[in-house]
Amino acid sequence: MIDRIKAGRFPDFVAELASCYVILGDQQFYRGYCVLFAKLHATELYLMPADAARQLADEMRLTAEAIAAVVEPWKMNYECLGNSEPHVHWHLFPRRESETEEMRRGPIWLRPESERKVTLDENDRRELIGSLRTQLATRFPDARIPSA
Repeated sequence: MIDRIKAGRFPDFVAELASCYVILGDQQFYRGYCVLFAKLHATELYLMPADAARQLADEMRLTAEAIAAVVEPWKMNYECLGNSEPHVHWHLFPRRESETEEMRRGPIWLRPESERKVTLDENDRRELIGSLRTQLATRFPDARIPSA
């Protein structure tokens, strides 16, 4: 996926930050869901140099803040799994209070994948990516953010 991002062949690319790439995730049941891929390859966070891990954490925090400014979630979930993709990457899931209590209290993975993988119509997707880019640009003046 990172190769596709670098080649400009990833349609849901949002921004390139100093230590990671930000994309719009494919599970837009959680509107604003994004994934951050570390530029530095490591299979575990603890295998990254401490300064690089701290920089990634700072970028994740500010990216979450940008997402929250756009979609106003009830809660933000942060997940760094790597079981199927052995590369440090973070999933940022904005959660809504309107979810059923059972689903709201559990991890997103309890919801069937067929429900999570909501595709946005093209106009909505472009608008959401544009809003995320605007918010990221205010927090990361040196970010590489494509124009719409």
